[in-house]
Amino acid sequence: MAAYIPPSVESVKDACKRAGYDLPEEEIHYQHQAAIGMMDSLNILNNYDINNSIEHRDIGEAPKPEVNTHNQWAWRCNIQTAKSGKLANKKIGVKDCIAVAGVPMQVGCAGIVDYIPSYDSPCITSLLNEGAIIAGKTNCENASFSPFSHTSCNGDVMNPHNKQKTAGGSSSGSGVCVALGDVDMAIGTDTAGSVRLPSSYCGLVGMKVTTGLIPRIGVTPIVTSLDTVGPLTRTVKDNALFLGIMAKSNKMLQPLLGDYDYSDGIEKGVQNMRLAVLKEGFEFEHSDPEVSSIVRKGIENLSNLGATFDEISIPEVKIGLFAITTNLFEATYWLEDKYCPKGHKTLRYEIKEHFKDQNKLSHYAKSSTLLRYYLNEEEADRLIERSHDIVEVLKNKFIKKLEKYDAICVPTIPGKAPSIPSKDLPLLDQFPTNLTAASNTVAANLTGHPSLTVNCGFTTENMPVGIMFTGRYFDERTLYRIGRAIEKLQN
Repeated sequence: MAAYIPPSVESVKDACKRAGYDLPEEEIHYQHQAAIGMMDSLNILNNYDINNSIEHRDIGEAPKPEVNTHNQWAWRCNIQTAKSGKLANKKIGVKDCIAVAGVPMQVGCAGIVDYIPSYDSPCITSLLNEGAIIAGKTNCENASFSPFSHTSCNGDVMNPHNKQKTAGGSSSGSGVCVALGDVDMAIGTDTAGSVRLPSSYCGLVGMKVTTGLIPRIGVTPIVTSLDTVGPLTRTVKDNALFLGIMAKSNKMLQPLLGDYDYSDGIEKGVQNMRLAVLKEGFEFEHSDPEVSSIVRKGIENLSNLGATFDEISIPEVKIGLFAITTNLFEATYWLEDKYCPKGHKTLRYEIKEHFKDQNKLSHYAKSSTLLRYYLNEEEADRLIERSHDIVEVLKNKFIKKLEKYDAICVPTIPGKAPSIPSKDLPLLDQFPTNLTAASNTVAANLTGHPSLTVNCGFTTENMPVGIMFTGRYFDERTLYRIGRAIEKLQN
């Protein structure tokens, strides 16, 4: 791999001129020496080999129809590297945007051809070290870019409670595999709700972790400032166990988080907890009265267990979906040569070499790519700055409210699960441009807070309804306590 050559003194002077600096000779000399040091660092970074030492693996095969009844699987395999541990013989499904060495990965997009990652994502290594079995790659939405479950090149992913309904996206297959019992746990990613949406639609427990808790190495990026990796499970206790194992891959946070035991205190209940009901979370135009009623019944049940509730208002929540639009300028950078020069050995560079046809991207992903072309650079910068200002207000209001309350509560999804659209419908009917399913989930991605969804009941159509709690940074334990209390009431 070509080395980065330190600039000459003349090159430094030219760079200063282009940057608008007028520097004396002494500082020119300083910047020249600094550049030499930085180029050394870049060469070390560029040449570092992140490939794992991979032993022989059963990399598996494409799923057979008889085991893929809801199009939940993208690939089946059987990888186990340790026979003992906290997850011994537990079967794990991995969203097909997360690297498992030797196992094909397509990210739900037919434009990605013959890509086989050369290394495991660190969260996969942590699971394997504890005895888990990687049972396969779960189907995911095209480029991980939909709150619904009908954009994957592998076909529509069907809801386990009603095959005609969406399973939620973009971690659609992860939700269905867990709900059907194909696996004990599954990994998803969450950029605007993609763990919590399928968890809610499928009646599961799903955690959007504090941003940065789990390393995103080996995860196909969408918006790097918002992307998180998180667990989907059938029970709150399994979710806490699963998260503790995955979080161990982040060694830097160990002094803060200790032993990563998220089950600690999980049975303490909600006695004397102060919880907030976010008014705006029930007031969208698309909010469904039956969903709101089921969630409010869950809140009433927690009150009967000793929790106190106050209604609060954070108006900026309603603009979250609009604020995230500017983040989508970044959403398909990983596909472009400008941002992904060839020859690099991290996932986004590897996958770029296998991206053969951009026309195979979903309509949603194309819309985000095109958005950058509708605006000139000055307009884009102004809108990004405007969005950052709004997000900063939203973040500070969440922080302030969470100084007083243990968690903030809303319906995970304000409305009911829509039907999977017929391919014969016009595109605007198949792919609605207003992605309202994520109205409540997106706030935690913008602010970085942890957010847990748990099933709290069923509609008259026997479809699950999720209740969502958002808590303080790195305080996932409190959310699990609340979630466990809800779960016990449901049981």
